[in-house]
Amino acid sequence: MITAYIDFKSLECFLAINPILKLAAVCRTPISWQPYRSKERALPTQVASQSVTQTHHRVRAESERRSQQHYARLRGLDIDPSRGQMDTSAALRWLASLEGDTSSFVSRLFAAHWIDHTDINDPAFLEALTASHGLTRMRSTVDLDSIEREAEENGLFDAPTFFIEGQMFMGRAHIPLMRQLLTDEGDC
Repeated sequence: MITAYIDFKSLECFLAINPILKLAAVCRTPISWQPYRSKERALPTQVASQSVTQTHHRVRAESERRSQQHYARLRGLDIDPSRGQMDTSAALRWLASLEGDTSSFVSRLFAAHWIDHTDINDPAFLEALTASHGLTRMRSTVDLDSIEREAEENGLFDAPTFFIEGQMFMGRAHIPLMRQLLTDEGDC
Protein backbone atom coordinates (compact mmCIF):
# COMPACT_ATOMS: atom_id res chain seq x y z
CA MET A 1 0.00 0.00 0.00
CA ILE A 2 1.19 3.48 -0.90
CA THR A 3 -0.22 6.24 1.27
CA ALA A 4 0.00 9.48 -0.71
CA TYR A 5 -0.49 12.90 0.89
CA ILE A 6 -1.41 15.47 -1.75
CA ASP A 7 -2.72 18.98 -2.29
CA PHE A 8 -4.48 19.78 -5.54
CA LYS A 9 -2.96 23.28 -5.65
CA SER A 10 0.58 21.85 -5.56
CA LEU A 11 2.20 21.65 -8.99
CA GLU A 12 4.75 19.25 -7.51
CA CYS A 13 1.86 16.94 -6.56
CA PHE A 14 0.32 17.25 -10.03
CA LEU A 15 3.64 16.32 -11.63
CA ALA A 16 3.89 13.26 -9.33
CA ILE A 17 0.43 11.85 -10.10
CA ASN A 18 1.14 9.97 -13.34
CA PRO A 19 4.44 8.43 -12.13
CA ILE A 20 2.82 7.28 -8.86
CA LEU A 21 -0.19 5.84 -10.71
CA LYS A 22 2.19 4.01 -13.06
CA LEU A 23 4.24 2.68 -10.13
CA ALA A 24 1.10 1.46 -8.36
CA ALA A 25 -0.17 -0.23 -11.54
CA VAL A 26 3.15 -1.97 -12.29
CA CYS A 27 3.53 -3.12 -8.69
CA ARG A 28 -0.19 -3.91 -8.30
CA THR A 29 -0.22 -1.79 -5.15
CA PRO A 30 -3.25 0.22 -4.01
CA ILE A 31 -2.92 3.91 -3.19
CA SER A 32 -4.61 5.58 -0.24
CA TRP A 33 -4.93 9.26 -1.19
CA GLN A 34 -4.84 11.59 1.81
CA PRO A 35 -5.33 15.37 1.96
CA TYR A 36 -2.57 17.68 3.13
CA ARG A 37 -2.68 21.43 2.57
CA SER A 38 0.75 22.49 1.37
CA LYS A 39 2.05 25.54 3.16
CA GLU A 40 4.39 28.38 2.36
CA ARG A 41 7.81 27.40 3.64
CA ALA A 42 8.97 29.27 6.70
CA LEU A 43 11.81 31.70 6.23
CA PRO A 44 15.18 30.65 7.67
CA THR A 45 15.62 32.49 10.95
CA GLN A 46 19.30 32.25 11.82
CA VAL A 47 20.91 34.77 9.52
CA ALA A 48 22.43 38.14 10.32
CA SER A 49 20.20 40.17 8.04
CA GLN A 50 16.47 39.98 7.38
CA SER A 51 17.05 41.10 3.77
CA VAL A 52 19.41 38.12 3.24
CA THR A 53 16.71 35.81 4.59
CA GLN A 54 14.06 37.30 2.31
CA THR A 55 16.38 37.15 -0.71
CA HIS A 56 17.22 33.50 0.02
CA HIS A 57 13.52 32.61 0.32
CA ARG A 58 12.60 34.44 -2.89
CA VAL A 59 15.47 32.92 -4.91
CA ARG A 60 14.74 29.40 -3.64
CA ALA A 61 11.00 29.69 -4.34
CA GLU A 62 11.66 31.05 -7.85
CA SER A 63 14.13 28.24 -8.55
CA GLU A 64 11.55 25.64 -7.49
CA ARG A 65 8.89 27.27 -9.71
CA ARG A 66 11.23 27.32 -12.72
CA SER A 67 12.12 23.67 -12.20
CA GLN A 68 8.46 22.65 -11.93
CA GLN A 69 7.55 24.69 -15.01
CA HIS A 70 10.42 23.03 -16.89
CA TYR A 71 9.16 19.53 -16.05
CA ALA A 72 5.60 20.53 -16.89
CA ARG A 73 6.75 21.78 -20.35
CA LEU A 74 8.66 18.51 -20.90
CA ARG A 75 5.31 16.75 -20.46
CA GLY A 76 3.62 19.12 -22.87
CA LEU A 77 1.69 20.94 -20.15
CA ASP A 78 1.03 24.68 -20.28
CA ILE A 79 0.77 25.57 -16.60
CA ASP A 80 -0.62 28.77 -15.09
CA PRO A 81 1.41 29.25 -11.87
CA SER A 82 -1.41 31.26 -10.27
CA ARG A 83 -3.35 27.97 -9.90
CA GLY A 84 -0.91 27.13 -7.10
CA GLN A 85 -2.20 30.05 -5.02
CA MET A 86 -5.81 28.85 -4.90
CA ASP A 87 -7.27 27.31 -1.79
CA THR A 88 -8.30 23.71 -2.51
CA SER A 89 -9.47 22.84 1.02
CA ALA A 90 -13.04 21.99 -0.01
CA ALA A 91 -11.81 19.53 -2.65
CA LEU A 92 -9.39 18.01 -0.13
CA ARG A 93 -12.19 17.59 2.42
CA TRP A 94 -14.30 15.97 -0.29
CA LEU A 95 -11.50 13.53 -1.13
CA ALA A 96 -11.21 12.54 2.54
CA SER A 97 -14.94 11.81 2.64
CA LEU A 98 -14.85 9.24 -0.19
CA GLU A 99 -14.62 5.47 0.09
CA GLY A 100 -13.11 3.14 -2.44
CA ASP A 101 -10.39 3.44 -5.05
CA THR A 102 -10.13 7.17 -5.63
CA SER A 103 -7.10 7.12 -7.95
CA SER A 104 -8.96 8.05 -11.14
CA PHE A 105 -10.96 10.68 -9.21
CA VAL A 106 -7.71 12.23 -7.91
CA SER A 107 -6.13 12.19 -11.36
CA ARG A 108 -9.17 13.85 -12.93
CA LEU A 109 -9.37 16.47 -10.17
CA PHE A 110 -5.73 17.45 -10.72
CA ALA A 111 -6.35 17.77 -14.47
CA ALA A 112 -9.50 19.80 -13.85
CA HIS A 113 -7.56 22.21 -11.63
CA TRP A 114 -4.32 22.58 -13.59
CA ILE A 115 -5.37 22.02 -17.20
CA ASP A 116 -9.09 22.85 -17.43
CA HIS A 117 -8.95 25.68 -14.85
CA THR A 118 -12.10 24.36 -13.20
CA ASP A 119 -13.25 25.45 -9.75
CA ILE A 120 -12.61 22.11 -8.06
CA ASN A 121 -14.17 23.34 -4.80
CA ASP A 122 -17.58 23.61 -6.50
CA PRO A 123 -19.89 21.05 -4.80
CA ALA A 124 -21.87 20.45 -8.02
CA PHE A 125 -18.65 19.63 -9.90
CA LEU A 126 -17.45 17.36 -7.07
CA GLU A 127 -20.84 15.56 -6.92
CA ALA A 128 -20.81 14.92 -10.67
CA LEU A 129 -17.19 13.74 -10.62
CA THR A 130 -17.87 11.46 -7.66
CA ALA A 131 -20.85 9.90 -9.43
CA SER A 132 -18.99 9.51 -12.73
CA HIS A 133 -16.24 7.56 -10.95
CA GLY A 134 -18.72 5.34 -9.11
CA LEU A 135 -17.65 6.56 -5.69
CA THR A 136 -19.70 7.17 -2.58
CA ARG A 137 -19.31 10.01 -0.16
CA MET A 138 -19.32 8.53 3.34
CA ARG A 139 -19.09 11.68 5.48
CA SER A 140 -20.31 15.20 4.99
CA THR A 141 -17.77 16.82 7.34
CA VAL A 142 -14.03 16.23 7.49
CA ASP A 143 -11.56 17.81 9.92
CA LEU A 144 -8.49 18.56 7.76
CA ASP A 145 -6.61 19.97 10.75
CA SER A 146 -6.80 16.61 12.56
CA ILE A 147 -5.72 14.67 9.46
CA GLU A 148 -2.77 17.02 8.98
CA ARG A 149 -1.77 16.94 12.67
CA GLU A 150 -1.70 13.14 12.61
CA ALA A 151 0.39 13.17 9.41
CA GLU A 152 2.82 15.69 10.94
CA GLU A 153 3.22 13.46 13.99
CA ASN A 154 4.54 10.87 11.51
CA GLY A 155 7.08 13.37 10.14
CA LEU A 156 5.20 14.84 7.17
CA PHE A 157 5.75 18.54 6.48
CA ASP A 158 4.79 19.07 2.82
CA ALA A 159 3.07 17.44 -0.12
CA PRO A 160 3.57 15.27 -2.01
CA THR A 161 4.71 12.82 0.60
CA PHE A 162 4.39 9.06 0.29
CA PHE A 163 4.53 6.30 2.89
CA ILE A 164 5.30 2.65 2.15
CA GLU A 165 5.72 0.17 4.99
CA GLY A 166 6.25 3.06 7.44
CA GLN A 167 8.99 4.66 5.34
CA MET A 168 8.45 8.26 4.27
CA PHE A 169 9.34 9.58 0.81
CA MET A 170 9.06 13.35 0.29
CA GLY A 171 8.57 14.47 -3.30
CA ARG A 172 8.44 12.80 -6.69
CA ALA A 173 12.23 12.49 -6.91
CA HIS A 174 11.99 9.46 -4.60
CA ILE A 175 9.74 7.39 -6.85
CA PRO A 176 12.70 5.18 -7.98
CA LEU A 177 13.47 4.42 -4.31
CA MET A 178 9.81 3.60 -3.75
CA ARG A 179 9.92 1.21 -6.71
CA GLN A 180 12.99 -0.46 -5.21
CA LEU A 181 11.29 -0.86 -1.83
CA LEU A 182 8.18 -2.37 -3.45
CA THR A 183 10.40 -4.67 -5.54
CA ASP A 184 12.31 -5.79 -2.44
CA GLU A 185 9.02 -6.41 -0.61
CA GLY A 186 7.90 -8.61 -3.51
CA ASP A 187 5.02 -6.31 -4.50
CA CYS A 188 6.54 -5.41 -7.84
